[in-house]
Order: sequence, then structure tokens, then C-alpha cells
Amino acid sequence: MSKKIAIIGGGVAGLSAGIYAERLGYDTTIYEKNSVLGGSLSGWYRNGYAIDNCLHWLTGTAEGTPTNLLWKELGVIDEETKIVERPYLISSETNGVRVTLWRDAEKTRREMLEISPEDATEINLFIDCVNVASDITANLSHITKIAKTVNEAETVLSHFEFARRAVLYMGLNIEQWAERFKSEAIRNLLLDFSAKEYESYWLIVVYSFFASGNADIIDGGSIKIADNLIKTYLNKGGKIEPNMAAKQIVLKKKKLPKIEKKVKIKTKTAEKIIFENGEEVTADYIICACDIKYVFSKLIRKKGHKPRIFKYIKDHRKEFPMYSAFHVAFSVDGLFYEIGDSLGFACNPIEVGMQEIDRIYLKNYREYGDYIAPEGRTVVQVMVIQYEKDFKFWKKLYKSDVKRYYLAKNNIAKAIMAEIVKKYPQYDGKMEILDTWTPYTYASRNNDTNGSYMRFITTAVSRKANMSAEVRGVENVFLAGHWLRYPGGLPMAALTGKAAVEIIEEKNKPVLPFINEIAGKITDVKDNVAEKITDVKDNVAEKITDVKDNVKEKIIDVKEKIGN
Repeated sequence: MSKKIAIIGGGVAGLSAGIYAERLGYDTTIYEKNSVLGGSLSGWYRNGYAIDNCLHWLTGTAEGTPTNLLWKELGVIDEETKIVERPYLISSETNGVRVTLWRDAEKTRREMLEISPEDATEINLFIDCVNVASDITANLSHITKIAKTVNEAETVLSHFEFARRAVLYMGLNIEQWAERFKSEAIRNLLLDFSAKEYESYWLIVVYSFFASGNADIIDGGSIKIADNLIKTYLNKGGKIEPNMAAKQIVLKKKKLPKIEKKVKIKTKTAEKIIFENGEEVTADYIICACDIKYVFSKLIRKKGHKPRIFKYIKDHRKEFPMYSAFHVAFSVDGLFYEIGDSLGFACNPIEVGMQEIDRIYLKNYREYGDYIAPEGRTVVQVMVIQYEKDFKFWKKLYKSDVKRYYLAKNNIAKAIMAEIVKKYPQYDGKMEILDTWTPYTYASRNNDTNGSYMRFITTAVSRKANMSAEVRGVENVFLAGHWLRYPGGLPMAALTGKAAVEIIEEKNKPVLPFINEIAGKITDVKDNVAEKITDVKDNVAEKITDVKDNVKEKIIDVKEKIGN
């Protein structure tokens, strides 16, 4: 009979784990708290328009790269998949000056040098690093199998040719790097890209992937990727249980049988999963493919099982910032061809959560496929980075006054739309609000800590970037998800799902032939240690006796002298 694996969470990590486990002959079931699977890889429809809430680029679109092979194994990419190649990664405008990260990095170099020749040293260093990283990525395409530790980002960062150039970026986050440029337009381009706390070289690596064709998008976007993963899993024989929110993993102490009298091993094992609806499920193995903090604050509550990195993060909180976002999606009567993909531009101050923004990052989703909108129309979205204080604001507002929560979202959306129309007056009366969502949306939907749809930001000063997939002191519960591996994101989520199954497979291999040998060695070591302890005790006892005798003799001598 096949051993059972219960997977908590139907996102990319959970689906990946399910697919690989089914391939190895395990009997798997994915338990998802929501009605649909996908997790952070989410998309939905409003009034005939599609909203993509995840995909900005997909690492692994270059043929033959390690992550490309991973996606093919999972059914995300096949011979029928249409890869959408965009002309640029991001564009930014400041006082009428536009700067763009083009697919052709040399075009970017020429444009930047023309805009700001006084920044020539920084510009040339930047593009040189991008070109070296692109070459490294291109050379990965000869790989014919997926390594357990596949990670193009780590490969690039550890490569000598890249490292010797990028050493000047060490210790700098994006905000600090931007300050090295004299051009305000270039500074804003870098800051429009992502959260400012990320390492500077992370932007370089992402841009190099894009320039080498390894960070494009696939036609159909997030919805298509999620559908492909679900289809692959079901075709392999996997089972799905939606609307099943896990409440607790019940642990019990387990004493393994004695191999020899002097060998005794104690551990715990997961007995069952209890769900919010009262149902209970047993399995040989459990994979928690959900928010890691949720696992150890809700499902497994005893402190002794928490990853040690939790304490490190708590003690060094500033090294591990977490972020989320406020989003608004608009339908547009028109294609918004003025923005081919994305544009950052200045706006009047708008309060969003606990912060005030003066720039808008606008993205056009028309290129994601015909499914996005009816013919002649498109969907554009604005994403505003939010932090923990913003999450607390949105959570408190929702809990205290739901009407005010929705009113605040709508007012922000209207203010943003007004700024867009001011810049592009031709769309006045042609835009409508489709949907808005906040950091609290992520927390309530996916149990994401502080509404963070990504793992914590690995900053320029962060340490201990990776986590173990094994749970301390529990033999049959494992972790998966992009929390575990730097730098996070879809590829790492998929890879950790695969890795969790590989660990289970290793543990499931017959080990009895080796147990007595190991036990014998343990016994020998213990006996040896015991002998040494006895020798030390005897030696110490002899020394103590000698000291006592010596002291007694001295006391007698002193008494005799006093008597005389």
C-alpha cells in the first residue's frame, strides 16, 4: 500500500510537492483553505476582465536553463506554451526624462549615458555586471538535469567574474545604490523597481535574466501557470480538498524500539491534522506548504519545534524587513498603448496606509494575452509597496470598521485614477475601478504574516538566508515554500516542494541493515567515553587525596612549631 502524504496548502510549493510525490508512487491529498488553488500565484476575473496578481516575470523562460527544466517537469511550460518577450523590463519618467531597462542592455547603456554622462562610471559598472550575469545565465542552458540546489541567482552571485565586478555593490541596498547616481531620473528608475531594502545586486541579477531571455512571461499569466500545475497534479492521480483550513497538527511522543540496551532514541511524530470544520485526517507524512510563521504559531505551537532562525530574526528584526502592497486594478476602454508594459511617474501626494506616496508605478497587462480584456480594451494596475506598519493600519481598520476599510480603499483608488487621467487625459471617462486589495487581504486569504506575499527581504546585511525543510523534533512533518530559500518567489516555492518530497523519499528508504552497525558504533563510543570519564574520576580522586595528605602534613608541622 502506498504511503500517504497530506499537503497543507495548494500554492506552488504544495502543488509541486504533490506532483513529485505522485511520480514516486505516494498517495497524496492537498488541503487548501480557499475554494481555489494557487496561493500567491493568483488571478481572478471581474466583469469580464482578468486580474493578474503575481506574475511580473518568470525566471526559467530561457530554453534549457535549470529552472526551465523544472517548469517543464511540473507542466508549467511545454511545446505549446507561448513565451511573451517584452521590449523592456521597467521604464521610469522624471520631469519629462524617461529611462528604461531595455532587453538590449547596450541600448540601456547608451540611453543612460546620453541622459547623464556625469554618471558614466556607475552606468558602465552597472551594465558590465548585467552583461556578465547574462553570459553566465546563457551558459547554464547546457544543463540536462535538475540539480537539487538549482538556483540561477545563487549561480550568478557566486560566479567569480560577476563577484569581482559586483564587489562594489556589497553592503548596498537599492536605495543606497540609487544615491550614487547624480541623475534623478536614474535614481527614480531604480527606486520604482521594487522595495528599496533589497540588495542592489538583486536588481542587477533580475535585469540580467530579462536581458538573456530568462525572465519573460507566458501567455495566460498567473492564471495559466496555476491551471497548468493543477492539471499536472490531477493527471498524476493527486486529490484536492478545497475549503479545508488546517487548525492543528497533533503530535505525540514516540519511542523507537531499543536496538541495544544502551541505545534509546526519542522523538515526536504527527498523529493527525485537525481542520477548522472539525474533520480529522491522518497520514504517514505531512508537508506544510503554507506561511511558515503560521505553521509554528497555529499548527505546531510548542516553541521547541520552531526553526532556530526565528529567534535570530526576532533579535535582528531590522535585517529582515517584510513588505506587502496595496493594489488597484482598472479596466480601460482602449489599449493604453502609451505604456507598453510599465511606467513609474510622479504624482501629487496620496496617503496609502501609513505612508504618503509621490510616485505611481502603472502596469499594462494587455501583453499577457487575449484573456485579459475584451477586444480593444485592457487592464492596468497600480501597486504601492506597504510595510508592517501599513499592514497593522489596514488590519485595525478592517477589524474596527469594515465600511471605513472599503471606503478608504475606494478613495485611494479614485485618487490614483485621477492622477493617471491627469497624465493621460485621453482616458478620462474610459477607466473604471475593477478591484482593490490590501496587505490585510493577503493575511486573511493566505495566512501571510503581515500580509507579506513574499518571504522577508534579504537585505544587504542579512544573514542566515535559508531555512531547513525539516521540523525539529518531529520525524514526519516537513516544510515547503519560498520562505525557505533565498531569494524566494515562484521558482524557490516549486523547488522547495520538490525538495520536501526528496527528503521523505530518503527517509523512506530501508535502513534496517545499517541500524545494528550504527548502534554498535554508538555503543563503542559511549563505552569509550564512559572509560575516559572513569579514568578522569580516578585521577581526580587521587589528586584530591594527595592534596588532603599534603594539607594534613602541613597542619601537623605548624602545630609542632607552635608547640615548641
